[in-house]
Amino acid sequence: MAYKGFNPVAFARTAATTLAKHIRDVEENMLRNYQMGALLEAAGRVNYNNSGEGFDWPVQFRLHNVEGNTGETARNFVRRNLYKTANLEYRGYQTTDSMFYREFRSNRGEEGIIKVFDNFTKRLEQSIEQSLGGEYYVDGEASGNETGWHGLESIFGTVTNTIQADGSGARSANAADKVGAPAATYAGLSCALGNYGGSQESGTGWPNGIADSEYDFWSPLIVNYTSTAFDGSADTFAAQGDEAMRFAIIHAQRNTSQNGQVSNIMLGRDLYMDLLNLIDDKERIQISSEHQLRALGFKNTVNFDGIEVSWEAAVPTAVGYGINYKNIELKSMDDSLLRSEGPEYDIHSQSFNAVVSTLSNLKFSSPRNFFKLQAIA
Repeated sequence: MAYKGFNPVAFARTAATTLAKHIRDVEENMLRNYQMGALLEAAGRVNYNNSGEGFDWPVQFRLHNVEGNTGETARNFVRRNLYKTANLEYRGYQTTDSMFYREFRSNRGEEGIIKVFDNFTKRLEQSIEQSLGGEYYVDGEASGNETGWHGLESIFGTVTNTIQADGSGARSANAADKVGAPAATYAGLSCALGNYGGSQESGTGWPNGIADSEYDFWSPLIVNYTSTAFDGSADTFAAQGDEAMRFAIIHAQRNTSQNGQVSNIMLGRDLYMDLLNLIDDKERIQISSEHQLRALGFKNTVNFDGIEVSWEAAVPTAVGYGINYKNIELKSMDDSLLRSEGPEYDIHSQSFNAVVSTLSNLKFSSPRNFFKLQAIA
């Protein structure tokens, strides 16, 4: 049998006597840099050894009623519940590999170009880490994601209505409106405006004006960047993305403390390129070492209105997210995010088996501290 060769005109003797040069270094062309996980880990937002069937947390969604007093006004003492309970379960991911005994024995010597058994679990860890990079953005309530994390899309869901600026309420998605009507359910609580009571200031459309705390305590801001209400030369992100982002940054912080203010905006690659082209001639591209991502080695960042803006491979095309990493936790049941087991020999199947897994979930302190940029209408 001839050795493997690559010369299309090789003489028979050459094919029978000369090997190809086998390079043992592996090109890792499947890797991507994911920023969200690095950001949370660096900020200490990953915690371990959580127990219980899941986790819940109390949410104060309204305040006590306040009324006038003349010094002689009669008082009415009634109990008033100020709290709701949000809850999530732990969810998991796993990746496995197996190696039969015969392969193990044949691959162990110089003939093994890549020693497969060496770093068996390390490659599994690498695979699951890469896969988890995209899970920070998934909808954990969507069909097919029942066992995956509750990523960012869990608080935004599908938007079918927009909100009129004149206070007339929601209507079918309309390009004249700047914001979408939240409709998702996150951690067992509805994100819909007014679902738990309260009202919006008369004559103003949310998020403008003032709303009772219970009206929007669990409602994220969803900005329609293709709205005709912005002043761009065209109704696209490339023409008015800066206006849409500024609108989102300001209104997403209308109710929050310092910890609730937006710290980062993650854009799809297409929107990031549009933004750079849009703000380039305005000399707004600034770099600051105080920002987390740049300090972590991610160079594809710019400063916009004091917010660190970047793109992320996992962010869908034509979408962007405004976050504050201090309002995100990644909770793991184990003493690390990833649990490695094996390789372990099974005498029945004559194979070495290994698995790397995680039982964990993401927790967003309140959807109202986040925003999404998308083309709704």
